[in-house]
Amino acid sequence: MFRYFDKRSSEIIDECFRKDEEFALDIIKRPAVSFENLDSLQVASDAPSQSFLASKSVQKYLDNKWYNHFNSY
Repeated sequence: MFRYFDKRSSEIIDECFRKDEEFALDIIKRPAVSFENLDSLQVASDAPSQSFLASKSVQKYLDNKWYNHFNSY
């Protein structure tokens, strides 16, 4: 059952990303009240949701976060 949710979550976030990148990236970083204000990456890493973490959307978010960190110096 867990694998189903992992796979579906990656499909959903990638579909959001395909339609609107900024919206998908906002979903990834926004804290979820129902999960004690954890963001989706924290929930996924605790799960562990490998498909979600490997999705195009999450990888784009992490690339932006990683490279922007270096660009700020």
